[in-house]
Amino acid sequence: MRKPSAWRAMPGCRPGPISASWDEGMGQAAGIWLQTARLRLRPLTPADEAGVIAGLNDPEIASWLATTPFPYPAAHFRSYVAAAPEGETFAIHDAQGFAGLIGGGAELGFWVARHAQGRGYAGEAAVGLLHAVFEFYPGPVSSGYFVGNVPSARVLQKLGFSETGRKPRFCRALGLEMDHVDLVLARESFFARHPPPARPSA
Repeated sequence: MRKPSAWRAMPGCRPGPISASWDEGMGQAAGIWLQTARLRLRPLTPADEAGVIAGLNDPEIASWLATTPFPYPAAHFRSYVAAAPEGETFAIHDAQGFAGLIGGGAELGFWVARHAQGRGYAGEAAVGLLHAVFEFYPGPVSSGYFVGNVPSARVLQKLGFSETGRKPRFCRALGLEMDHVDLVLARESFFARHPPPARPSA
């Protein structure tokens, strides 16, 4: 039986069609660094190559991702960084360095490197990014996970996502279809659980 891991299926190839409103919200975050209690999120750059290559060549990560090739070649990373809209994907960094990715274009996705799993980083990074996106985008945001990825299901539930359906989705790394849960997050549902940070007084 597959062992659940603390990250979710995330588009790992060239982006597909992107919602104009979501894209605008992500674009507003481009070029900035987002700071949470323990993490720093910044737009993906060529400097993240080693961390991304190591993470996506870990079979326990790749086997839960939808469109990421496995093995994951350096050339694929370089072409993705060159073609992806600025601010579409953010690198997650903790005090020790690279810890994962979050973003993904039309749907929210994330993965956390093996050495950084089990610390709540996926949820913390997602809350930080969604606070920034919902400043400019009214929602909703879509996401999902492959059945069996219990930790990621819990992360998305805590964010306020609700299920909209289930259907088979192809996992490129495994070369087979797997049951996939589709989710959606309304802006008000997110803020009910994670109110916007208080703004400093003038």
